[in-house]
Amino acid sequence: MPMPTESPLPQPPSPPAFGVYVHFPYCQQKCPYCDFAVAVRKQIPHQRYLRALTCELQAKASLFPNRRAISVYFGGGTPSLWQVDCLAAALRTILATFPPPAGVVPEVTVECDPHGTTLAQLQALHAAGVNRLSIGAQSLQPRHLITLGRQHTPQEIPQVVEHARAAGFANLSLDLMIGLCGQRRDELAADLEGLLALAPEHVSLYQLTVEPGTPLAASIKRGTQIKPSDDDQADAYEQVRTVLSQSGYQHYEVSSFCKVPTSPGDDFRARHNRLYWTGGEYLGLGVSAHSFRHLGRDLGGERFANTRSTDEYLTTWAPAQKTATASVLLTPTDAPGLQLHEHRAPDDLAKEAVWLGLRALQGLSCSQFLALHGLDPRQHFAASIASMVQRGWLQVDGDLLRLTTAGVLFADEVGACFL
Repeated sequence: MPMPTESPLPQPPSPPAFGVYVHFPYCQQKCPYCDFAVAVRKQIPHQRYLRALTCELQAKASLFPNRRAISVYFGGGTPSLWQVDCLAAALRTILATFPPPAGVVPEVTVECDPHGTTLAQLQALHAAGVNRLSIGAQSLQPRHLITLGRQHTPQEIPQVVEHARAAGFANLSLDLMIGLCGQRRDELAADLEGLLALAPEHVSLYQLTVEPGTPLAASIKRGTQIKPSDDDQADAYEQVRTVLSQSGYQHYEVSSFCKVPTSPGDDFRARHNRLYWTGGEYLGLGVSAHSFRHLGRDLGGERFANTRSTDEYLTTWAPAQKTATASVLLTPTDAPGLQLHEHRAPDDLAKEAVWLGLRALQGLSCSQFLALHGLDPRQHFAASIASMVQRGWLQVDGDLLRLTTAGVLFADEVGACFL
């Protein structure tokens, strides 16, 4: 009689994909449309901000045990203003704390202002392990750059791209803004022509958003600037989508385009942003930075964010005249200086996962969703899906839920239907 075989012990689920976001809040001036947490300072406390980040990292690493970073993203603010030795030290500490998976080169991105960024600076960043730049071009039209409060000129954009290539960067993303006040189709066409001439691997498209309380909002309220109509903004979006798609770029997310791969292993999709769209975890360090961690399928997750005040952040994590020390945290609520802490129930996370997952134009895999959340979205959200299908904005393609070509223009409305 054959001996019975033992059933294998159940294996714990693999930790989800994980990345680290670092917010550097300092800017030389604040753009009139900006609602981010930024600080305009003549003297930037480079070393003190590094001490604060290091202390915060030491305290919060325990909240993400055994995580391995596939991406590190330095955003702002203007992180290209940070002294390279400080940024490099922060990067080393992050990757020592969360070493990448075996055989994986982490994507390390730094947002870069075309104004004042030098070849020597970019060479130092590349040597430090930065392998991707996100360049804030926004527009190549002088009048729009002035209206946007940008310091750089159109000529500085190709110059910083040239410097980046000379420094060894093979993965560049350029930001392009549409829906600008008074933006004409011929101006946008010229922006696209100029952008394509620079051959970036990635393009991030931003529609100008009028945030309450900003100088831009005040200008529009006074009537000194006119916000484009919804139809005009939709036309601009279609113009960009058509030109880039016809020029060798893959439209892989609602606001993101990348070069179509030509060699095995090439993938210029933004790895860090895909963490957000696919339910990954992330630790946010620095002023106003947001974090998210899973607690388990039956427990949901939790989201927490730091204070928006630069002074409060520095006082909390790097008090003047004191050596930074950190106590290991058991829960986010033990952390000082939080402006947000919220528990997300499993059903709430499932709703958010559909909303975010549909931004990826390849579609949302129902089988993967079932494995992560324990439910089939085609059944759980049947009424919402039927409504969006009827409107022609969503399609069910076997295992995938995906936006239709028309639905991409209404991605926010489609997502809101599931929340």
